[in-house]
Amino acid sequence: MAPQPFALALAAVLLAAAPSPATARSPHQRHQRPERLERVRAPGGPFLTDSAGRRLELRGVNLVAKCGRATRPSDAPGTPCVPGPVSPDPGYVLTPRAADPGRRFTAADARTLRDLGFSVVRLGLIWEGLEPGPRGARADDPRYCAPHRAGTPHARLGSADPFDQRTLDAYLRRTDHTIALLARAGIRVILDLHQDAWGSAFANPASPTPWTGEGAPRWATCTDARPFGAPAGWQGAYGDPAVAAAIGHFLRNDVRVNLQGQLARVWREVASHYRTSPTVVGYDLFNEPTDLRAAPAVLDRVLQCLYAGSDHAPRSCAAVPWVQARPRGLIPVVLDADRHHLVFYEASVLTDFGAPQTIGITERLPFSRLVLSFHVYGPSGATGAFTCSDPSCAAAEATTLAGVAAERAATHTRQPGGPAWLLSEFGAEDYVPDLARVAAQADERLLSWTYWAGLQLHDPTGSPTEGLIDEATRRADPARVAVLARAYPLATAGTPLRQVFDPATGAFDLTYRPDHAVHAPTQVVVPPARYPGGYRISVRGGRVTGRHPGGRVDVRPRRGARTVHVRVRAR
Repeated sequence: MAPQPFALALAAVLLAAAPSPATARSPHQRHQRPERLERVRAPGGPFLTDSAGRRLELRGVNLVAKCGRATRPSDAPGTPCVPGPVSPDPGYVLTPRAADPGRRFTAADARTLRDLGFSVVRLGLIWEGLEPGPRGARADDPRYCAPHRAGTPHARLGSADPFDQRTLDAYLRRTDHTIALLARAGIRVILDLHQDAWGSAFANPASPTPWTGEGAPRWATCTDARPFGAPAGWQGAYGDPAVAAAIGHFLRNDVRVNLQGQLARVWREVASHYRTSPTVVGYDLFNEPTDLRAAPAVLDRVLQCLYAGSDHAPRSCAAVPWVQARPRGLIPVVLDADRHHLVFYEASVLTDFGAPQTIGITERLPFSRLVLSFHVYGPSGATGAFTCSDPSCAAAEATTLAGVAAERAATHTRQPGGPAWLLSEFGAEDYVPDLARVAAQADERLLSWTYWAGLQLHDPTGSPTEGLIDEATRRADPARVAVLARAYPLATAGTPLRQVFDPATGAFDLTYRPDHAVHAPTQVVVPPARYPGGYRISVRGGRVTGRHPGGRVDVRPRRGARTVHVRVRAR
């Protein structure tokens, strides 16, 4: 049954809970500074934890700016970017004062996300924004795309080297500003190197559903001069000969420029830049990698070789001898540059729709601080429809979640019990029953997630109405608020046993087994935007001891309590 819409009152005085029935918070409490963010860890097993020893359940949204400088919004629904004159706004990054609302993110937007109860944002980085290359660089540029003979060093590029420290630093300074806005709202950040349809060299502005790829720079696009067929939909790009050739050269690393080495160099700089940040959770290395020409098991070996390198994945790299493997893959490069934060890795895009994967299963991933980042889109997502209203969607989504759970448990890393996991994308639609279904399945597994997407941001890859927050009004959609702005345990000082949220009423129940050796409180999020009329909270086996901006409520167990039950009801 579709949840009933709730009116939003985001500008109203927030209401919060006290140990007895909930009472209104005094006005000045809205402006309290957020708590210090504890560093996130992945010690082993499915849960993320913080440095206080609490199990974390993060909830949030994706924010990915997909428009380069030389693009303009189209007139199509969702206004996806198409090639055009150079924009006055920076490319591939969000800024508070952008003239284009689809490239804008402000302190008020961060507070809106906080009041929706969100605790994390998966924030897009674009390789082309970080390393656009020299002026005039183009696809199939012979300085980069000439063939490279295996077993010989890659060429020294000299003045043609596409890396420029000042350009990268300028991009990260703009990213820093968005991270600071989120940090002031008490929201953590996962940095996601995002790509769709490989990069901006590929686009079809004349399609009924216009699209432009984003991700790799043009200098890194080597097509063997194969013709680009400009498929009508962006998903068709992965079967296009030119796009497939560009992806293949990157995965094989077999052209004059060391493509994988250049990307590793960029990641090393990004990780070094954020190594002391208390807001950053970690780094999602490469969004939805794929090569439709490779058999799934072969692609898994290619990706493990990319992530680990031949020093750490010798069997995987040997199994794909046509790959000119680097000794050190992306994971060790990032872990060495930043000895505190986490590394998120993704399997093939086909796993979004239930395909199995074997990265870290067939051969060990010998690293710590790893998180398996995965996506769940029902069968309609594979066709680009992104409205999963068919009865088959529920079973397909449940099968995908169950499959990833089994694969995560079978993955061998240096973490006892394998890597943690994060549902980093689902949604991309406004069909609320499907969103409610996936969110409920995530609740059952106590799973952290980020909805696609917080703002639509000219995205051509999902629904024109996928954004939770309307870019014109900057107000959240009430129907989606009812299912996505959920009460949940952000940090559990103990072992979570069960949680249930009813989107129709806002009723929430949490049961956990307290760990009395953990001195920090359990923190439950009761989103102010989801409970505009207030709420009541009761605790059996414990008591409420504090409250913070964004509806974050501290709960401590009573001495000797074996279980604690938290009950939230809307007024």
